Amino acid sequence: MRLTVIAALAVTALAAAGCADATAQENAVDDARDKAKQVGNAMYGTRLVKADDLGHHIADLKGVKVLKVTGTGTGDPGGVRVVVRVSGVAQRNEGLFQGPGRVTAERCFELAFDGRPGEWDTAPPPAPCPDGAPPTFAPWPEAPPISVPRIERALPKVNALPSGRGVEERDVRAALAKLGLHPAIRIETEPQSDFAVGVALVSGATTTGEGRCVLARVAPGKTKAWVPSRTETAKGCNPHTALGTGR
Repeated sequence: MRLTVIAALAVTALAAAGCADATAQENAVDDARDKAKQVGNAMYGTRLVKADDLGHHIADLKGVKVLKVTGTGTGDPGGVRVVVRVSGVAQRNEGLFQGPGRVTAERCFELAFDGRPGEWDTAPPPAPCPDGAPPTFAPWPEAPPISVPRIERALPKVNALPSGRGVEERDVRAALAKLGLHPAIRIETEPQSDFAVGVALVSGATTTGEGRCVLARVAPGKTKAWVPSRTETAKGCNPHTALGTGR
């Protein structure tokens, strides 16, 4: 009788461990889907047309691997499709037969570009991860200087208080997309609830090796763009720096 009880307990423990692993795996897959959604948001409203420019722009995003680019331009039948791979991560809780650990799930998704803005905050559909060597991209040609007044004029002016309709990241990206900036200029945004959206525009490195950057912050009643100071540059050319600076 005692052996039967012990065996039953062992089976129950193994089943619980299996459920814990399955839950962690599902959470990792969900994390990969969220990261793919962030890729879509980063390309929202893009005015890039050429397949190579679109693939290159996505490849420049952190934590994203471009595996395949099909099509030649967004105006062609079928548009441009880019298959990317992202890694989702989740933590596994400690169990009877295993300690805590990290579970990783690599998943591929396909982004489609046909000249329309696309859907905001929507994960692209999953896709099989293609075989073969991923595409490579030549270095971006040097971009022209970023005009601070032009950026400031383009950004939305939000007069509503945070208790009403605040600042929406989607609107900020759509406004900047209309400028048709040089493809080498990367646009990064970060929301701060509905109180503000931080913006960083990075044009890569010049021939002298100096990076070029413009920061901006859109908040109710105040929209501002500027070239970062040395202190700000040391914190990084990113939208988080723009939010922290405020101005």
